[in-house]
Amino acid sequence: MSCPIQLASRLSGLSAHVIRIWERRYGALSPTRTDTNRRMYCEEAIKRLRLLRELTENGHRIGGVAKLPTEELEALVNSSNAQATHPSVAGLESSEQLVEAAIEASKRYDADGLRQVLLQARLQLGQRGMLHQVICPLIVKIGESWQHGSLRPSHEHIATVVIREILLTPVPGSQLAVNAPELIVATPAGEIHELGALIVTSTARDLGWHVTYLGPNLPVEEIFACATVRKASAVALSVVYPEGCPVIQEMLSRMRELLPPAMALIVGGRAAASYQQRLPELDIHWTACLHGLDEALSKIRK
Repeated sequence: MSCPIQLASRLSGLSAHVIRIWERRYGALSPTRTDTNRRMYCEEAIKRLRLLRELTENGHRIGGVAKLPTEELEALVNSSNAQATHPSVAGLESSEQLVEAAIEASKRYDADGLRQVLLQARLQLGQRGMLHQVICPLIVKIGESWQHGSLRPSHEHIATVVIREILLTPVPGSQLAVNAPELIVATPAGEIHELGALIVTSTARDLGWHVTYLGPNLPVEEIFACATVRKASAVALSVVYPEGCPVIQEMLSRMRELLPPAMALIVGGRAAASYQQRLPELDIHWTACLHGLDEALSKIRK
């Protein structure tokens, strides 16, 4: 049974952008077309995409493996997995197990073990799956455990450092079009929590955006200056804490005022909904989750 590219993307763990690049530039597969010219992917095509994703994430260049027969791709994946499997991730299959293993590694201050768990999650689930099914639940669980006293602040810090490293490292084999639109990502002054912004950065890159990440706690005038010089298509701000703060509300209004009308402004994070209620008249793309971010980025790019 065949499926469209959106479902092929979810099943393979690759963005639709990467799938199209691999088809056009490297001839990795040739999907059938409907009467309206929509790409359709059979089970064999999905299987090839999964295998190619694993190989590129293990360090293979897509140009070297794209046209290999499926049987050879399977053999390469099996060989790579046998060599790469780390003792700390042996037997981990479900996303829940991966999250629990990440929590336990954080409690042991085992940065290398945590790094291996997250890399294994990316191998098993793809970049999108790792973000949705492991990274986001892990961040939530770490925050809850820290508040309840079952994790120390130092546990939270070591987890944040490793997650930050993973999210800022481009996925091996990822492709970016020369004319890709640019997104500027930051948090406004006073907002020191950057994991949400890092998730935005990783997600946008996976969707084919060129991203300039400025980091946390930056005045809106500085963010605007970067966006202007870079001729960005959009600016994304993450606001996590506090909710309903008049100062942050004013900064969001100022950001929208500074940006030209054609430059989109995306605001997300745990506290975003409280500002959406106070600023309903502003032209801002408000996002409450990763799926909402995906939709906003896709809409802006059209």
